[in-house]
Amino acid sequence: MTRAMSILIFLVLCAGIPLMAQSDSIATLEIEFTGIRSCEGQIAINISSLPKGFPHDAGREIQFSKDQMKDEVLTVQIEEVPYGIYAVSVMDDLNCDMEMEMFLGFPKEGYGFSLNPKFKLRAPKFKDCSFQLNQPHQKITIHMSYPRKKK
Repeated sequence: MTRAMSILIFLVLCAGIPLMAQSDSIATLEIEFTGIRSCEGQIAINISSLPKGFPHDAGREIQFSKDQMKDEVLTVQIEEVPYGIYAVSVMDDLNCDMEMEMFLGFPKEGYGFSLNPKFKLRAPKFKDCSFQLNQPHQKITIHMSYPRKKK
C-alpha cells in the first residue's frame, strides 16, 4: 500500500470518530417554565423523540414538584438525555393524576410545548415543537397556557 493511500485511509477513519462519539453523547436539558399560575399540584413533562403519537403518547414522562417555583417560574434540569431531536409537552397537573382534565375537548389544566407554538384548535404536531439537543447543557423556555383567564 502506498503512503498516500495509508494517509487517506487514516484521515477517513479519523473523520468518523467525532460522528461516532456524538451519537453516544448525553446532555442536561434545562427547562424554564414561565407563567405557572398555582403552587398546587405538579408539573408533568413528556419528552418525545418520535413524531408518532406526540403529544399524547409518552416518550419519557417526568414529574416535578413546584417547591422551587418563584414568581410563576420553575426551572428544572433533566440529566442524561441522549443527543437527538425532541419535542416536549407539559401540563400543570393540579390534581396529580397524570391525566389532562378536559371539558368539551378543551384542556382544563395548564399546558405548554417546546418552541411555544401558537394556539390552534388542536394540539401542535411534533414538527412544530421539535428542537435539536446537541450540546452538553441546553436550555429551553416553555410558556404555560391556561384555558381560562387569570382571576
